[in-house]
Amino acid sequence: MAYINSSSALTRVKLVMIKAKDMAGATPVESDFYSAASNTTGAITTVANDAIVVPGLQDITLNNANGAFRWKQLDQAGENVITTNASNSLSGNFVLDPTAFFGAVTGTGAGKDGIFKLSNDRVQVAFLMAPEGVTDGKKLFMGTGFISALAPKVSADSPVFVSPITVEVNGDYTLGTAAIAA
Repeated sequence: MAYINSSSALTRVKLVMIKAKDMAGATPVESDFYSAASNTTGAITTVANDAIVVPGLQDITLNNANGAFRWKQLDQAGENVITTNASNSLSGNFVLDPTAFFGAVTGTGAGKDGIFKLSNDRVQVAFLMAPEGVTDGKKLFMGTGFISALAPKVSADSPVFVSPITVEVNGDYTLGTAAIAA
């Protein structure tokens, strides 16, 4: 049996976001987010479209919850069910980096605005989540949505700001395969 491994530098989980308006087409593709990645270190070496590679990612959850419509009939002992549209979201926690959270001085896209402004201004984002890193042949989840649930917190036991983050997915996920390498 094989497992999805994210424990080495080469296979670390990546979450990358851009403004949805910066996508080349109607649905996100790998090249919308980066143009070079190392098959040796697993690092994204060149971002595209002023992307934010979310730093300090502590955990991530990919949610795909199909709804259900149930009904009972007098001629049956059990309920009938039909699935309805899914409520999709991606959520996690990350350690705040000032540039990623508040934005950079330069740039024209998501990196300049930062995660907080993208959320506050309700800007639709495109995201790429790589559960096994971005090396050749690994699966990628992509989609569009809106950032919500930011709640930065600091305490004596956790002296760095940590925040939850949720991307409320607008529609379906797209499954792709990493092919861009340095």
